[in-house]
Amino acid sequence: MVHRTLKWGPSLALLLVGAGASSAAAQATRAPGCERPPVALADVAPGPDGSSPANFLRIGETVYFSADDGEHGVELWKSDGTPAGTVLVKDINPGPGNGKVRGLVAFQGRPFFIATDGEHGNQLWTSDGTEAGTRVVRELGSGVEGGNVDDLVVMGGRLFFSASDHVLGKELWASDGTAAGTLMVKDINVGEGSAISTGSLRVVGTTLFFSAYTDAAGFELWASDGTEAGTRLVLDVYPGAGSANPEQLTRVGDAVYFTATDGRRDLEVWRTDGTEVGTRRVTDLSAAGDFAYPDALTAVGTRLFFSVSFGGEDAEPWVSEGTVASTRRVKDIRPGPGGSEPASLTAWGDTLLFTADDGVHGREPWVSDGTQAGTRLVRDVRAGDEGSGPRALVAAGARLYFVADAEGTGARLWESDGTEAGTRRVSAVAELEPERLTYTQDTLYFSAQVSGWGREPYALAPAFFGDCTPPTLTCPEPVTVEATGRAGTPATYGPARATDDSGAPPALVYSHATGGPYPVGATSVTVTARDAAGNTQTCAFPVTVRDTRPPTVTCPADVTLPASSEAGAAITYSPAQATDTVSDVTLEYSQPSGTMLAPGTHSLEVTARDASGNSAACAFRVTVTPLEAVSGCGCASGSGAGAAWVLLGVLVPLLKRRRPGA
Repeated sequence: MVHRTLKWGPSLALLLVGAGASSAAAQATRAPGCERPPVALADVAPGPDGSSPANFLRIGETVYFSADDGEHGVELWKSDGTPAGTVLVKDINPGPGNGKVRGLVAFQGRPFFIATDGEHGNQLWTSDGTEAGTRVVRELGSGVEGGNVDDLVVMGGRLFFSASDHVLGKELWASDGTAAGTLMVKDINVGEGSAISTGSLRVVGTTLFFSAYTDAAGFELWASDGTEAGTRLVLDVYPGAGSANPEQLTRVGDAVYFTATDGRRDLEVWRTDGTEVGTRRVTDLSAAGDFAYPDALTAVGTRLFFSVSFGGEDAEPWVSEGTVASTRRVKDIRPGPGGSEPASLTAWGDTLLFTADDGVHGREPWVSDGTQAGTRLVRDVRAGDEGSGPRALVAAGARLYFVADAEGTGARLWESDGTEAGTRRVSAVAELEPERLTYTQDTLYFSAQVSGWGREPYALAPAFFGDCTPPTLTCPEPVTVEATGRAGTPATYGPARATDDSGAPPALVYSHATGGPYPVGATSVTVTARDAAGNTQTCAFPVTVRDTRPPTVTCPADVTLPASSEAGAAITYSPAQATDTVSDVTLEYSQPSGTMLAPGTHSLEVTARDASGNSAACAFRVTVTPLEAVSGCGCASGSGAGAAWVLLGVLVPLLKRRRPGA
């Protein structure tokens, strides 16, 4: 297998793989980067064992992650996208000991994370990307059991987390990134007992919600504004010392949904705005069946999706808009006992993507808009009833990525636009068996198993995940007009029609504006449709200006001239006059001026021809008079000599009559 590397840069656009429809003669161009293959960041652990990378976090042009190179245990690494730029940041637990790096979050432009140096337990650490700049923020507690840090979240310019210092148990802490500014917010469960339920911290605006324990109220829902005074019990859902056990805290808009029991019912879904009066139950599952269990709470737009099973069976997808009346089962995907067991619920805009088993196709990807009709199988990735077992669903811009086994030969990376036709295996990573998919800063990171390398870190370029589908484009109908002048002819065409799968209308650019002017002949007008991601589609249509009108031509006046010899005369005449509204005109004479013509009358034709080949003709006469003959007496011949003979014929009789009388 060929491994390619990628150096990230600002020129990489956010785009998406796909193919666009086009009209006849159209040509599509995808934005740069759409065809880039995945890149191997580095062979972190040389050899076949692999480094098992995880916890990817992109900050600027650097991605941080945890990995084990076989010499230093699981430690903090970073990469700029090249093998040379993929390096160990610091061996936090020196030697082969495990630093247990996890929980990376971005705060103040740096990664903050949980790690141990082998002597002080799981503490809060930070790094500027250098060995010297990688440090514990503040040591909490002492010894290998100290710290016990979990749940890093950012709110209001501070980093909140749960931790214990061996004196007060696990409580809510906050940090501004300095040792002095890392302090406990409140000792909720006063004394040595722990309060915070691990994994429960959720931020909604300037309020932090979490589950906490006190001896008086048990595990209940709490909220904090980051101050001791502002850290309070929201509502004792299960009155008294009993625990409501709020779990699966999920933000939906300005509210938080969670599962809890009030002691009278099984688990139900609750909603809170942070006030006691605004905390209420939104399901009545106990009325629908015994042992109801809501699970996998997932925010999708302004709605909450989740699965519900009864007695541990018959799980199907449900949806709520925040009231008992609006809470309902979306669809009975697998009628009868068993249920479709929806899993991997993932928000994708206003759409839910999840996996389910309908009893016919096995476990496959599904999509739902919250209605029964809009809940459907995306694609039967693995034909038959075994199912492809899709997992690790990740929303990446306009696409969903997941891992599935289509042929029973191992996990492969798939992508989907929510349609059957748009769900396909990503051929560029067909053999990599990807796991731990993480979409961060417009890039998909994952670990991949490659023969000879083991499991190592890979990335798909940012351009791979944007909109790579060109717009659809239909050109206007061809236009034909008659020429009207030498400066060009106005011609008007209709608008091109273009659409894009993003929903936003593409920008249209025409190589020649409607209205013209256009020259005689066919002009190819190119239309380019460009979407916001930079994908283009082009088509062309002709605007034809025809010149079908002939020029006008006026012949010279008739000409008469004497012969200059017995052969005739070299004729001369004035030029013909011709005009055309569109182009210059050439004149062709049947007998050019200077041609020798014999005595007599001749018809000459003039043809006027314009640039389009249109022609017009006219004719005029040229008469050449014969040359006059000359006699031997030196008298002029012709009519003058004849007159002399006539005169002689008259005089002779007169003389004869006078002779006798002389």
